[in-house]
Amino acid sequence: MLNNDDSPILFEKDENIALITFNRPEQLNSFNTEMRDLLYELMKVIRDDSTIEAVVFSGRGRGFCAGADLTEFGTDPTIIEKRRIRLRHDVWALMTNLDIPLAVALHGFAVGSGLEIAMLCDFRFATKDTVLSLPEAKIGMVPAAGGTQSLPRLMKQGDALNFALTGKRITAEEGYRKHLITEIVAEDRLQTYTIDYMKRLVHVN
Repeated sequence: MLNNDDSPILFEKDENIALITFNRPEQLNSFNTEMRDLLYELMKVIRDDSTIEAVVFSGRGRGFCAGADLTEFGTDPTIIEKRRIRLRHDVWALMTNLDIPLAVALHGFAVGSGLEIAMLCDFRFATKDTVLSLPEAKIGMVPAAGGTQSLPRLMKQGDALNFALTGKRITAEEGYRKHLITEIVAEDRLQTYTIDYMKRLVHVN
C-alpha cells in the first residue's frame, strides 16, 4: 500500500473500502502527470482486487483538488504524443468502468480536473463551503477529463451550459440544489461519514 507521506497519492484499505487520498497539500492537490500515472496504476490494482467493494477519494490539506498543475503547462509533449499517452493510460475510462461504487469527500476546492474527477464518482459528499468550478472556458480551453460529458448527466442542460461556459464558481450548497452534490456534510465528519456511507451501501448489496 502507498502510505509514504512523500507520495502524491496515498492508498490504503479500510475493511473492504479502498481509500485514495491526494497528497500535495502545499499545491492544493493540483493534479500533475505523476498523479495521473499513479492513479492509473491504482485503478488497475482496485479493478483486480476482488476484496475491494467500493472506493473513497479525498484530499489532504485545504482542499480536495484545485485542478491541473499549471506549472506543467508548456512542458507537454506534442498533440500526437499526448493522444498516445492518453490512450495508453486512460485513467478516466478505468474509473468509469469499475464494477464497484465510487465516492468522493470534497472540501475547500474542487476545481477543474478536481471537479471532473468528482463527477466521475457515483456519490459526491461535500462541506458547505466547498468551491466548485470548471474554469477552463475562461482561458479558451475545455475540460479534459470528461467534464463535458459528466456535467449534463448530473445537472439540467441549461444549468450545465451556464456553469461550464462561464467558468463561474458555485458553493456546494448551490451544487446540491442543482444535483451536482449528493449531500452536504459537516467538515469534522466528512471523511468518516463518506467511508461509513460506502460501507453501509456495499453491505446492503
